[in-house]
Amino acid sequence: MKNVVLYGADHCAACAEAIKFFHREGISYQYKDVGTDKAAFAELLRLGGIATPFIVAGTHVLHSFDRQKLKEALKSHG
Repeated sequence: MKNVVLYGADHCAACAEAIKFFHREGISYQYKDVGTDKAAFAELLRLGGIATPFIVAGTHVLHSFDRQKLKEALKSHG
């Protein structure tokens, strides 16, 4: 799977769960901390995100961490 981006923040428990999931499943991803990176936050907003975690997996956009939806997105894209 290419192009998985997790927009998150240090205080986000669901973001931590998503990171654990990615590691457990062996999924490579790019983490963008919207709490400290203003450009990443602007990008999240531009893509239609309003909160973390915000996950972009190829052409799929997830506005929350949902294991099943994420697995389906990864399967169909990757």
